[in-house]
Amino acid sequence: MAYSEGLFVGTGPIGACKNEPVYIWSYPWNQDYFLEMYTNCLRFNQTVLNNFTYYIEQTYAYGNKTLAPLAEKLTKKYNINPPLDPKLVPSIYTYCEFTVLHYNQADTWCALLSDDEHILALYYWTMRDYFQYSYGHPLNEKLGCAYLTQFVNSVDDYLNGNSRMVADLKFAHGPTEMIVLTTLGVFKNKYPATADLTLEQIKSLKYIQPTVTYWSSTIYFEIYTSPSYDALLRLVVNFEPYVIPGCDGEYCEWTKFKSIFADKINCDFEKMCAYP
Repeated sequence: MAYSEGLFVGTGPIGACKNEPVYIWSYPWNQDYFLEMYTNCLRFNQTVLNNFTYYIEQTYAYGNKTLAPLAEKLTKKYNINPPLDPKLVPSIYTYCEFTVLHYNQADTWCALLSDDEHILALYYWTMRDYFQYSYGHPLNEKLGCAYLTQFVNSVDDYLNGNSRMVADLKFAHGPTEMIVLTTLGVFKNKYPATADLTLEQIKSLKYIQPTVTYWSSTIYFEIYTSPSYDALLRLVVNFEPYVIPGCDGEYCEWTKFKSIFADKINCDFEKMCAYP
């Protein structure tokens, strides 16, 4: 409700605030395969979010190689007792990000680490996102199939004259966005986010949380129609268009888009997520 109020206030005919009435619907969280797919997939929870041996090995290695020396440095510099737990170092970046965003203040948490050290602290979260919600596990490349199915059916209903809906707006969180983008096959970095990357390689990673799924980030699917031609689709992330792999360009023919993802549209989500 608050999302629609903020989006449409001042654009409609109702009341002093000029509200625009919109239809709002939701699913119980434990039945929502579209936006809460990571919550409602038992296989994901048992094999990706938990018990993912390779991810555990990678974060353990990164902790020993990078986070432990940073924690030791801070412990000595600020005489911390008991010594700073290396697991807390990535949170320094998080608190720095928060205080800059909300208070425009960079002289507290941000001052604890150098610029390069902040990049190294952030990389811990980059690894987490990569393995748990992106290309670090093959299940993540299929996990957004229910979202994709609902989207395709909604567009087809409109194109076939069975629906008057011209915009289907969803409000979700970063993991949902990462899974949808991974299911689409976009935003692949040059390197997998493993513990052995050098600082320069880490700096070269283009698609990471602060640049893609930051607070208030957006994903749009724009549909362009013509009486004489196939409908076209354009993917826009944070107001920048991106080419979907398999499409011929920024504007993708609707029939081609559906053929690219034919193995994911109309997936059996419950069967895919059954465990063991």
